[in-house]
Amino acid sequence: MLKNVLARETLSESTKALKSYFKEYIDESLVYDSQFMDISNTHIIAIGGFTFKVPALKELCKDEQLSTYFDSLTHSRSHLFCIEDSGKVKYFCYMNGSIVETPIDSVIESHMLAVCEDYKKWAGYINMKGEHVIDLKKPVPGPHFYTNMLLGDRMNFELALQSTPKSVVDRFGGGSFRAHAATQVLATRWDMLPEENGFPANRQFYLVEEGKQIFYSADALDSNIKTAECRHGQNYTEIEYETKCGLHILRTIFLVPQYEGLPIATEVQRITVTNKTSVTRDLKIVTTGMLATAAPGALMEDVVYSTVIMQSQLIKDEENHLIGYVPYYYPESASRDIRYTTMVAYEKDARKYPTEICTHYGEFIGSGSLYKPQGVRKLSNRLNTKGPGFFALGCPISIEPNENVTVDHFVGLISELGETRVPDEVVHTQLTNLHHQFATKGSIINSLNEQKESYRKYSTYLQVNTGDQAFDSYINKNLPFQVLYQTFVSRSFDLTQKGYREIGFREIQDIFVSQYYLISMGEIAYTKSLLREWIEKVFEYGYCYHNFFWKGKEAGKWSDDGLWLLQAVYRYVNYSGDTGFLNEEYIIAEAGGKKRSVYETLKAIITYSAEISVGEHGLPLIDFADWNDCLKVDDSYLSGPEKEKREKPFKGYSESVMNAFLLKLALQHIEEFAVINKDTEYEEHVRELTKKLDEHIQKDAWKENFFARVLFNRFGDEITFLGAKNDGFSSDANIDGTYFLNSFSWSILSSSANENQIAIMLDQIEAYLKTPYGLKLMSPTDLSKVATSTATGEYFPGDRENGGIFKHATMMATTAMLQAAKKVVNRELASRLSQLAYWMVGLVLPYKALENPFEVCGNPRWCTQYNNSQTGENIGPTLSGTSTWLAITLFEMLGIKYEKNSLVIEPLLSEEMTQMSYTLRHLTSEYIIEIKKPEGLVRIVDNSYSIILDGKVLEDNKITLVDDGCKHKVELIFSV
Repeated sequence: MLKNVLARETLSESTKALKSYFKEYIDESLVYDSQFMDISNTHIIAIGGFTFKVPALKELCKDEQLSTYFDSLTHSRSHLFCIEDSGKVKYFCYMNGSIVETPIDSVIESHMLAVCEDYKKWAGYINMKGEHVIDLKKPVPGPHFYTNMLLGDRMNFELALQSTPKSVVDRFGGGSFRAHAATQVLATRWDMLPEENGFPANRQFYLVEEGKQIFYSADALDSNIKTAECRHGQNYTEIEYETKCGLHILRTIFLVPQYEGLPIATEVQRITVTNKTSVTRDLKIVTTGMLATAAPGALMEDVVYSTVIMQSQLIKDEENHLIGYVPYYYPESASRDIRYTTMVAYEKDARKYPTEICTHYGEFIGSGSLYKPQGVRKLSNRLNTKGPGFFALGCPISIEPNENVTVDHFVGLISELGETRVPDEVVHTQLTNLHHQFATKGSIINSLNEQKESYRKYSTYLQVNTGDQAFDSYINKNLPFQVLYQTFVSRSFDLTQKGYREIGFREIQDIFVSQYYLISMGEIAYTKSLLREWIEKVFEYGYCYHNFFWKGKEAGKWSDDGLWLLQAVYRYVNYSGDTGFLNEEYIIAEAGGKKRSVYETLKAIITYSAEISVGEHGLPLIDFADWNDCLKVDDSYLSGPEKEKREKPFKGYSESVMNAFLLKLALQHIEEFAVINKDTEYEEHVRELTKKLDEHIQKDAWKENFFARVLFNRFGDEITFLGAKNDGFSSDANIDGTYFLNSFSWSILSSSANENQIAIMLDQIEAYLKTPYGLKLMSPTDLSKVATSTATGEYFPGDRENGGIFKHATMMATTAMLQAAKKVVNRELASRLSQLAYWMVGLVLPYKALENPFEVCGNPRWCTQYNNSQTGENIGPTLSGTSTWLAITLFEMLGIKYEKNSLVIEPLLSEEMTQMSYTLRHLTSEYIIEIKKPEGLVRIVDNSYSIILDGKVLEDNKITLVDDGCKHKVELIFSV
């Protein structure tokens, strides 16, 4: 009889065996690493105790002597090694119910202790700069843990939203690089391994001395490497090595800001090699990479096609210097984006150019590998008549004692963003301009400092001081950068997002937050240019393209898309005060060049969502799906274009309750815009729509103990709703219905739920959605009776939209909880809401991963998308709305709210906190806000307080903002 052994059923089996066999010999307060001795899963080997889970056995087995020792242990017994506080290791054997303590060889013991003594440092740490400092010789907690993302700067250049370059960098400098949209510059790697983003040769280099390879940048375990450290910072990565042969090597990788006349995308790696010996070192440096193909579709259909349509090409100057390696593509369609690479070395400020090149990967590797390529000693200088675009550039460098040589390696893309071949003269001009821009050794450092200063200015919109160094560093340094990166990249490009995904319409949520940072810098026109890209993807009828780069696709399939635009525009107008934006005209999608105002565009979205695309209960149709892409409950949905052609009303289709909440919030925003535009007739119409919608929400969507998630209209009375008590969809016999977190969140954010409803829903959340690892997106659900392509049929329970902890949604929930906690009359309810929100935020803060890195995984600087609700693992990708909504939650915590030209301060600090301060920049002014409170729940609504602005007591909590270049002190003091 055969049996199935599934991974999810064996996750804790070795730990159970450990506790069963050695119960009296282990410390329950400590953690032990265990595994089975063989595939029979009978006996185990374990070592402990640690303060958190670490892959100790895996690390011990990397030691040859320890590996041999472990192999010698019998598989018919179980083995436990206990590391004592005294610095000794005790060894116990279990067999047939008896345990024997066995002496351990002193050499084996010392090896074990040496490997494990610094286990708390294996995952690295966050330094004062907010950099993740990583020892390259230590183990990797998870695929995302050691990655960084970089962003170019095309502020106020043409089409910045889509043309801003972006890079993914791993701890060894690997990864890949994109220019505009999804255009790869350095080749990505479409592979089953999520951690392999780029071609392995990307950004790597070798040092050769006297014909012998002495260094390879991706090999920290080489016998010549003494130390190797990576530092991932905000928009740059540094990697530093000390070699046993006396070299110090520093790498700095970043994207060059856009300069007039230079390529649209340029990434640079500065390599500084310092000679710490007493003799001159004559070396050769060889840099490598793989330029991406101009025909990515061929990689799935005809790889050979992608190679035979190109040939190698060099661009040289009058003195025969290599100005650029630029593969030449024969088809015009493959020549609209020109990839290039070039290199310059500086010996005592004298410029040197590459003297050798190899353009054939097989020729470079020979019978070796990337770690030991046979062709590295002497590059062939042979140009190839076909691809792919591999390159190796070699340059001799001579370094005197205690001197250094710097090498700048550039990779980039030249494009006119057009539909024709880029002319040679454009390529020549831009490469020449590149070399002129960086003609001196110091010019790269100047560019890096310029880039850092730009981000520093951006990030100073909000700087907090809570006394918690880790929290402050994250909020002040790393959180703003993730939101900024996502504003331009959407969800399309990180370590694991390496295929083709466009900007999503709903990803305008990122600009909800980044616009505050941008506008506070004075970049109002720039912010509008970003919003324009979404505005012009709205059709005349009011539906939108779901995804877009230069062209849109999937028009009107997702019903939530356009409703997010109203929130973005509302935040823009409210903060900037630029009410004139509402009447600026932009192109209508697919309307032959016709234009309309922003206000009319938003009205079209309202008309479509509130009066056209509605179901039998007056709520918006769910269509293909709403915010939850896996909630596809209507296989025969109607798209926006189809609705234009059909007669109304649309019967038999499901309605999204979440979209009803989004619509209600949108109606509140458009009503304010109608007031601004003195459009009284439409203002009255909106009020009537809001009243009618509110009635439907309360009458049809509230189901005794929760707001439903979906209303069904095609099953008669048999199946009428999803998402509350007695809906009939629960896959857990102990739960009387299914519960969706977003129904709770958006009922509050749209001011739909009353206090009693909030309290009732909170009970269900705490009972059915709360886990040790966060709040689940939904309780156990089986949707098979209504549809086939849903989350419950796609993912294992606990993963992603099937009961995973979707952190994007949890931060929507925390925002809602804090908003409600500020308003509800019942202080006990307010306290429950506040404490649950702060608890959830604590599970989302990325740096918390360092407390248990090998179990939590994730990334200590970047929010990942979700937590598995059964294991707690933080799972990627790193790009999601989590960081954006974490920032919005932070604004609620600090009480940052804008009304016209005023800042309304209404904080809700944690009950334990008694004081904190933050600095808020408003254009040229700074507001330094200090908050003092007693312990416990303290609110503006029912606690006595005073607010002092520049020494004057204010009557209320509204501060009129001024742009006067001064610092203003605000004190908010709550009475004890």
